[in-house]
Amino acid sequence: MLQIKNLSKSFSNTPILNDVNFSLKLGKICAIVGNNGSGKTTFLKCLSGLMNFEAGSIEFNSANGHLFLSDKLNIFGDLTIEENLKVISTYHDQNYNRIVFNDSLTMLNIEQFKDMPLKFLSRGNIQRNKLCIAMNLNWDYLLIDEPFSNLDAEGVKIFRDIFNNFKSDNKSIIYSTHQDNQESLYDKVISIEDFRAFK
Repeated sequence: MLQIKNLSKSFSNTPILNDVNFSLKLGKICAIVGNNGSGKTTFLKCLSGLMNFEAGSIEFNSANGHLFLSDKLNIFGDLTIEENLKVISTYHDQNYNRIVFNDSLTMLNIEQFKDMPLKFLSRGNIQRNKLCIAMNLNWDYLLIDEPFSNLDAEGVKIFRDIFNNFKSDNKSIIYSTHQDNQESLYDKVISIEDFRAFK
């Protein structure tokens, strides 16, 4: 279980997260909802360990830890999808599996872009590449920033199906969004405003 106790974070003496208490069991999906600039990414970065915080504790009591995928590209633009994944797998000290990789390309409907440098992909297909990374690494908790942005209707359906597959495998997802329009997907929804000192 992910357990957050009394988490607080500020920038230049301006509180962003205020005494946050939050927990999430394995096999659950949680949406963090809020406007742009409201602190959603800050919250995810604190969970991931990429950002320090002033007070509180964060514990991932799970065997495979967590994976953070930001709203940035998560890519090396001159590399192909496969080459990029191999670099990221090495960074996370995990093995690359070609069978899993090819299956993920099929599920994401991006096989046709396999040999194209990532810098030439559309924003929607860059998003699909981001989920491809998650499908090829081991983790228990996925922290993913704005996963549904830049996706067309087909892409949204694919992402929803894959998220539910993760859930069926007893993996948990915490994702940020500025639009609360996936009600049937998540088990829990949190307004980032509930975590802020000033509302």
